[in-house]
Amino acid sequence: MDLKKFFTPASVAIIGASKDISTINGKPLHYLKKHGYAGTIYPVNPKYEEVGGCLCYPSLEDIPGPVDLALIAVNYRLVPAMLEQCVKKGVGFATIFSSGFAEAGEEGRRMQGQLSEFASKTGLRICGPNCQGGVDLYNNTAAAFSASLDTTPFKPGPIGFVTQSGALGFSIFNLAQENGIGFSYVISTGNEVDLDCMDYIDFMIDDPNTKTIFLYLEGVRNGRKFVKMAHRALEKGKPLVVLKVGTSEIGSRAAASHTAALTGSDAVFNAFFQQKGIIRVDSIEGFIDLGKIISSASVMPKGNRLGVVSISGGGGVLCADTAEECGIRMAGLQIETVERIKKEIPPFGSPLNPVDITAQAINTAEGFSNVIQAMLADPGVDALVVVITMIVGEPGLRMARDLAGISAGSKKPIIVAWTAGEQLMGEQFEILRKSGVPYYQSPVRAVRALAKLMNYHDALPEKSAGGRLAESSIKNGEIPSLAMKILKKTETVLTEYQSKKLLGSFGIAAGLEEPAHTEKEALLAAEKIGFPVAMKIDSPDILHKTEAGGICLDVQDGNQLVKEYGNILQNASQYNPDARIKGVLIQEMIPPGVEVIIGVNRDVQFGAVIMFGIGGIFVELLKDVSLRIAPVNEKEAMAMIRETHGYKMLAGARGGAMGDISALAKTIERVSSMAMALGPRLKELDINPLIVLPEGKGVKVADALVVLQEAD
Repeated sequence: MDLKKFFTPASVAIIGASKDISTINGKPLHYLKKHGYAGTIYPVNPKYEEVGGCLCYPSLEDIPGPVDLALIAVNYRLVPAMLEQCVKKGVGFATIFSSGFAEAGEEGRRMQGQLSEFASKTGLRICGPNCQGGVDLYNNTAAAFSASLDTTPFKPGPIGFVTQSGALGFSIFNLAQENGIGFSYVISTGNEVDLDCMDYIDFMIDDPNTKTIFLYLEGVRNGRKFVKMAHRALEKGKPLVVLKVGTSEIGSRAAASHTAALTGSDAVFNAFFQQKGIIRVDSIEGFIDLGKIISSASVMPKGNRLGVVSISGGGGVLCADTAEECGIRMAGLQIETVERIKKEIPPFGSPLNPVDITAQAINTAEGFSNVIQAMLADPGVDALVVVITMIVGEPGLRMARDLAGISAGSKKPIIVAWTAGEQLMGEQFEILRKSGVPYYQSPVRAVRALAKLMNYHDALPEKSAGGRLAESSIKNGEIPSLAMKILKKTETVLTEYQSKKLLGSFGIAAGLEEPAHTEKEALLAAEKIGFPVAMKIDSPDILHKTEAGGICLDVQDGNQLVKEYGNILQNASQYNPDARIKGVLIQEMIPPGVEVIIGVNRDVQFGAVIMFGIGGIFVELLKDVSLRIAPVNEKEAMAMIRETHGYKMLAGARGGAMGDISALAKTIERVSSMAMALGPRLKELDINPLIVLPEGKGVKVADALVVLQEAD
C-alpha cells in the first residue's frame, strides 16, 4: 500500500482549524509550521479569515489547489459531512482526530460502521477516528496534535513506529527521542475504521528509511494479514519489535478438547511471534533499550555469540548470567585471542570470556584498546559488551574516545554498559552519544537489549522459510474423497472412529480397529485383529472415556471380552443416559512408546493453531506444549518438538529407546495440512495420545477427537 502521500503530503487541509494552539484543532497547524513543513497548509473554518499566518477557507471546496491529506478536528457528528466534502474535493487521505465513535457506546459504534462503509464505497483512505495523527520525521511533516511534538528538532532515524494507543505511543516517542533514538515515521492508528496497523507496517517494510518497525499492539482485527506482513518483514530482514498488551485469554470457555483449553490468546501471540522472528518486549524500557542499539549502532549482530570485556569481574559475571537467561551464548575465544589479551592485562585478570581487565585499565590506555580490538577480531564473537565502572576524569574520557574510534571502523556492534550517573559521566556519555555508540547504565539492560537482536539475526536464515508449507502428500486446500464423505455427516462432534477415519484420509495412521454393535461382532473383530485388544465406548457424547468407565485395555481372550463389553455399555449408560452410543471399538494394543498430543484449535485472529506436547491424562496439568500458526512444515514441527521439556523422553532419556521423532514431525506437518485444507470447518482436534514408537517404527494414533463447525 502506497501511503507516501499520507505521510508526506504536498498539501494539508486542517478542517476545524483554530487559532488557539492549546487545543486539539489548533495544534496541527502550529506543529507543521514549527517543524518546517515544506508543503501547503490550508486551514478550514468559516469563523476565521486567517489562522497562524495562513489564509483560512470557509469550506474544503473553497480551497483553490489539490489536497493530499485532510486533518479532521470537528465534533464527531460533523465528521460524515466532512468526509463527503473530502470525496468531492478529490482528497486521497483523511485523518480523523475526533472521538465519540466505537469507544463511546452504541451510537458511536453505529456511526463508525457507517464510516467504514463510506471508505469502502468511495476509496477515501481514513486514519482513525480517535487518533493523534502521524509524523514523517525525515520530511518534517507533523500532521498530529501530540504535545510530544513541542520538542525540537526532530531526530530522524531508522525506526518506524505504529501505535494503537495515541497518548501512550507519542509518550514513548518523546522518551525515545530524548534518549537519542531516531524515527522515520510515527503513526497513531486510533479505531482503525479503514487503515489498520498492518497497512502502515506494509508501507514501512518497503520504505528505504525504515530499517526496523516498532509496534504498540492492543489487538489484531485480521491475524492472517498480520502473518503476511510478518513474513514480508522477515524476508526483507526488517525486525518487527512488538509491545503487546492485553495478555488475558480471549473468550474463556469450557472446551471439549484439551487443545482449546491450552491455547489462550497470548500463548498464540507468543507462538506467532516466535514463528515469524518477531521480537517481543514487555515494557516501555524494553522499547527504549532496544531502540538505542537500532538507532545508534552502524552494524547489527550476525549471530548470538557474545563477547564481554569488563573493568570489574562482577560486571562480567552479571553479563554472563543475563546472556544465559536470554538464550544467547558466551563466545568461546580462540587461543590466539586469549594470548593477545594476556599480554595486555595483569596476572590477576582473566583472559577468558567474560574478560576481566581489572581497574588497571586506568593506567594502561593502550592495553584497553588492544583488548577491545582483539575481541572484535575473534571470528567467534558476534557482538561485544564493554562494562565500565567508576572510571572518571581523563581516564574515562580517554576510554570513551577509544570506544568511539574503534566502533566507527568495526563490523561488529559495540555496546557499552557504564555503571555510573550522568553527573559524573556526562562528558563521557556525550562522546559516546555523538559517536553513535549505544550505552546503558546497567549491564543487564545492555545484554537483554542486545540479546533480542542477536537472537533475531541468528535465526534469520532459518526463520525466513519458517511457516511455509513444505511439499507433502496432501496439497494445501485439497480434501480427500473419504474426508468429504465424513464431512457430509450432520454431527459436529465426531466419534473416535470417525475422527480416526478423517485423520487417516490425510495420511495420519491409527492402529487396527473395528466398531462392534454386538458381542458377536466384538468377538469376530478381536479374532481378526488378534488378542490382546483394547475396548472403548464409541460415542460423540462421551469424550472422556476413562472418567465414564468406557475403556478397557489389554483384554486377553473372548471370555474377558464378553464380560467387558457389557460393563462398558452399562458404565456409559450410567455416566450419560442420553448419550448416543455408536458401539464399542475393538482395537489392537499399540506397543509401548511415548505418549504425546497433537491438537488444532481455531483462534479468533489467526485461524488454525497447531499444538504439540507430552500427552496422556497429564497434558492440562503440566501444560508442557508448543504452539505454531498453521501452516507448519516439517522443519518448524521439529522445532516445536525440541521446545518442550518432554523432548528428553523422546530423545531416549535415562537409557530409554530413542523415539521416532522424524515420523512425529511428519505427522505434525500432516495435521497442519489437514487444518489448512479443512479451513474454518475444523473447529478443534485432539490426537491424544499419539504413541511415538521407537526410532524407525513410526507413530500411531491411539485416540482422537474432531469437533467441526456446522456447515453453512
